[in-house]
Amino acid sequence: MSDTDIPGRVQAELTRLRAERQVFTAEQDRLKAKLADTEHELREATAGASNEGESAEMNQKLSSQQEELDVAKARLHALEAEVLLAHQQRDSLRAELKTCREERDKLRLALLDAELVVSAGVVDADILPGGEPSADRQRLLNAERLAAEMARELDATRRTVSWRVTAPLRIVRKKMDRP
Repeated sequence: MSDTDIPGRVQAELTRLRAERQVFTAEQDRLKAKLADTEHELREATAGASNEGESAEMNQKLSSQQEELDVAKARLHALEAEVLLAHQQRDSLRAELKTCREERDKLRLALLDAELVVSAGVVDADILPGGEPSADRQRLLNAERLAAEMARELDATRRTVSWRVTAPLRIVRKKMDRP
């Protein structure tokens, strides 16, 4: 799937979701690092406290760091929830895009069938009252459709550069085959 197949509105939404995911991931990494640093400082503070004055100061520092840790954990959970929501939105957009592509393909096939019917010159009298062509007419239409398709392919092949470049070689081969 290339980005040119995606409608502009969906492509813009996907770009926005990707950018948000990067921001959330960076924030999550920063908070995890801060959490690890705070826990390390907490362990050092509790291990290094030797007297009562330091203990009170350490307890105050410990409580402030614990509060920061709690805030960081809350933010981390909020960011994880937002990332989950962004993933769900992305998945729903992908499903909608798949549905749109399937509908587009069906419409293209219907348009191609209509063009083939028009190019074959279908007469309305050959169509039965139920809206269906007769069996013979249907076989004729299928044969004409196949012939038209093959003619278009042959014409496309003859318009290629390689066909035009090798034309002199085919002429020489034809002349060599003659007695």
